[in-house]
Amino acid sequence: MVKVRADTMPEGTCRIDKVIKGRRVTDGAGVSLYRIMPTEELDSVDPFFLLDEFRSENPGDYMAGFPMHPHRGIETITYMLEGRFTHRDSKGHQGEMGPGDVQWMTAGRGILHEEMPAMKDGKLWGYQLWLSLSKKDKMVPPRYQHLDSGEMPVVDGEGSRVRVISGEYADKVGPAKNYVPSVYLDVRLFEDSLFSLSVDPGMNKFVYVHTGRVSFGDHALSRGETGILGEGNLVEAEGVGESSGFLLFAGIPNNEPVARGGPFVMNTREELYQAFEDYRNGVLHI
Repeated sequence: MVKVRADTMPEGTCRIDKVIKGRRVTDGAGVSLYRIMPTEELDSVDPFFLLDEFRSENPGDYMAGFPMHPHRGIETITYMLEGRFTHRDSKGHQGEMGPGDVQWMTAGRGILHEEMPAMKDGKLWGYQLWLSLSKKDKMVPPRYQHLDSGEMPVVDGEGSRVRVISGEYADKVGPAKNYVPSVYLDVRLFEDSLFSLSVDPGMNKFVYVHTGRVSFGDHALSRGETGILGEGNLVEAEGVGESSGFLLFAGIPNNEPVARGGPFVMNTREELYQAFEDYRNGVLHI
């Protein structure tokens, strides 16, 4: 692969339209998080409506975990890089996630679940992503997918390693069963190597740099920065330095009205009120 200057980028290459930083928040029972969205700067990137990074070696930041709580109208995707978490939900699913594992939970019409650390010390590092289901799928039956790290294709290139959680890269397809067509890749770049991927031009796309520094054409992003990608069908990145990495997200937008409140993402205020009422009455997850 040949290095490409920003002023001679191939036709169709996606440029960075906006660079933002997240903010520190506390969620769950007192877990310290780095919230990438929603924030004052970035409300959503349809169909993505939340992205949190939990990354700490201080047990006080994560030991409280996320006790049992409801969801409706979305899929929640938890990706672990370091440490371990346990999961259980109101449909009887339970298990433990370790490094490289993914929990892809379709809340659909309603579910209760909890995620708690399965460790008392050490580093915990992972992400939670919310995908909003389209109107026709908001009330589908709940579904749980545990994606073991061994199931996920890892593509080793010249100076790169790409883990395919959802979507396709280098003819390898991620194991997630999707309601919303989406791409979720963890890209590692070494020694100034390059990454290139052709995506559906109708997808909304963004990147989050979790390690080092990465150049996307005429913008270089550092750890903790998010880049919203503009129009085009080609995502190109170059590592800056010996080691860098980023998450790439792309999804077909629902292009629908959104009513969001707490753990629910619906299409109308009436549907949102009904979700809260069903939760209060104990029928949301039945």
